[in-house]
Amino acid sequence: MSVGSATMTATREGLSGTAAITVDAPVLAFLSERDGSQGVYVTNADGSAVASLTSNTWVDELAWSPDGRRIAFRSSREGNAEIYVMNADGSAQTNLTNNAADDYALAWSQDGQKIAFTSYRDGNDEIYVMNADGSAQTNLTNNAANDFTPVWSPDGQKIAFVSARDGNGEIYVMNADGSAPTNLTSNAADDLAPAWSPDGLKIAFESIRDGNYYRIYVMNADGSAQTRLTNSAASDLLPRWRP
Repeated sequence: MSVGSATMTATREGLSGTAAITVDAPVLAFLSERDGSQGVYVTNADGSAVASLTSNTWVDELAWSPDGRRIAFRSSREGNAEIYVMNADGSAQTNLTNNAADDYALAWSQDGQKIAFTSYRDGNDEIYVMNADGSAQTNLTNNAANDFTPVWSPDGQKIAFVSARDGNGEIYVMNADGSAPTNLTSNAADDLAPAWSPDGLKIAFESIRDGNYYRIYVMNADGSAQTRLTNSAASDLLPRWRP
């Protein structure tokens, strides 16, 4: 990941003074409670120069922009869950959603121009999309049931999400403008946590359809050929494809 030749200066964990994080090298972002409140930290790929970016304000999720220049995150620093964005060095932290209801479960589009997210501003969970600067916030689902956990297809043309509109959690897919929502799983048990394959041809997900534990499944992007991949004695959750 190349994001320029600059370095950023931040306080090294447990030491006074500063330590340089090399932004043009691979950098890892993570959440930690080491300063008393869960926040966003970064470190060089070798673990050196751990730096806090959010200064003791509680953060629950984070996601790098595709170009590695920005980090979006969820914080309740203003009283409710909002989606923020900041530069990779922690500067220019900006509240994008600015809404009295909770906004969460963010996902960058592959071109970095848009962010999909879940919002409770309509009295139930809905999938929204906005430009990466927070403008043009638009409800894509407009349904009385809960819709949540948006995930962009690799080509940016579709969004997979979970909906309870059929009485339980199902994996749906819709066009990026919210049109043509389609139930892919159509199962009496909950199907959750969709994850697109890098080529966009398959979607992995978790399902409890085979008993008391969640298993990992995979299906074609049109919902066909649903196949169980795991069968352990405990729940298997949150599938993630290797890039």
